[in-house]
Amino acid sequence: MRRACFPAQKNGGFLLKHYVLLKLKPGTDLEAAYRKVSDTYQKLDETLPFLHNPQVYRNCVERDSNFDIMASIELGSEEELHAYLTHPLHMQMAADMKDVLCGRTSFDHE
Repeated sequence: MRRACFPAQKNGGFLLKHYVLLKLKPGTDLEAAYRKVSDTYQKLDETLPFLHNPQVYRNCVERDSNFDIMASIELGSEEELHAYLTHPLHMQMAADMKDVLCGRTSFDHE
């Protein structure tokens, strides 16, 4: 049974945490991909007042099951998540990365 996602109250507002993990195709320049994602999240942070605490990480242990880049953000609601996912900066990053990705997964929690 799927449970509805209701953000938990925190610091006077609602908080939803969103993660995305990216697996790059072999031979992809990890540093360039990391910079692209980091730069986009910095611009999104400057543009979207409801986006909080953006973090972008590179994997540091080489294993087949590991993803290469992980990003996380905090939002106030599912509506804000939708606004972030459909924002032109996010959409452009997704388009720019599509040819170098062999896997992507996301996870949201309250």
